[in-house]
Amino acid sequence: MYGLIAVALLISVSANAQSTYYNTRHEIGVTIGSGANTEIFSGLADFTSIGIEAAISTMITGGTATAYYTYGDEEYIPSISVEYYYHVNPIIALGGYVAFNGMNRDMYYTWKDSGSKTEHKELSGEAKRRNLSIMPTAKFDWLRKKHFGLYSKAGAGVSIMYETQKDDKETKESTDYSHTTVIPNIHLTFIGVEAGSETWRGFMEYGVGEQGIICAGLKYKF
Repeated sequence: MYGLIAVALLISVSANAQSTYYNTRHEIGVTIGSGANTEIFSGLADFTSIGIEAAISTMITGGTATAYYTYGDEEYIPSISVEYYYHVNPIIALGGYVAFNGMNRDMYYTWKDSGSKTEHKELSGEAKRRNLSIMPTAKFDWLRKKHFGLYSKAGAGVSIMYETQKDDKETKESTDYSHTTVIPNIHLTFIGVEAGSETWRGFMEYGVGEQGIICAGLKYKF
């Protein structure tokens, strides 16, 4: 965090040699980041506890034990977002973004042999979370130069969190679970740094929200 701020301040000193620039009404950007609010929540929260049907459990263990689900390591889909802002004046731009991220975990049938007490695991399917967020946001440009800028952002919106768990047993007792949760969410960009041409700029941001704690991307300004 402190390193990013220091670099931004050093660049801003050299950028002061340029004239103040304001020739943008619209900007469209695409970002990729890590550490979105829903991504962190998905990693911390357990999947919904689902019992294995007695018929499936008997088929797996031969009736010697009761099987239950366990889950493998997380595999994350990074947060990807598309954003748009309309500049109402040289300082304030209004708009927002739509963001997506996800997580996958293998599902296992797990049981203990009643005689040897040996634990057995059998891959059974996959559990998934998919998160979609809609975030109205305001952007505040506090340094605006022809090829460089510093800014912050703040917003609030909603996230739709969709969970599925499906095993591979093709029987009527097979688990095929889904659940959707809608939660309020916020966005805060403490510092954003952008640099490039008058129309195309790369950027990096540090903050809290659905674009990630750290995100980077490319934007088109016109």
